Amino acid sequence: MLPIVESKREAIVTNDFAIGDHARILPTPGHTPGHVAFTLGRGKDDAVFSGDLMHSPLQTHYPELSAKFDVDQAQAARTRRSFLERYCDTDTLCCTAHFPSPSVGKIKRSGDGFACEAV
Repeated sequence: MLPIVESKREAIVTNDFAIGDHARILPTPGHTPGHVAFTLGRGKDDAVFSGDLMHSPLQTHYPELSAKFDVDQAQAARTRRSFLERYCDTDTLCCTAHFPSPSVGKIKRSGDGFACEAV
């Protein structure tokens, strides 16, 4: 990072920042202040990196389950459900940060909840 800063090419971005059609920030409030996910793709979300939005596959089936680390557990639960609804039954790859391997999958409906089916 230092060479970028030294050359004065750094930029502070907001939580709705996008780089063309290829990458954008997706606000995912609830876990920590300013928490975001990152989407990649050309004109659509081909992949989304969820960060700390979900810590366990149980949270896909039961999005209302919040970790003690979520600073606003109710908001985190709403954000998880919204995120899962958004990507459910799409071709978007969901890349999770904390799920056991394989930690990349597609979101599908599973009973009253969802599942991240490995690819």
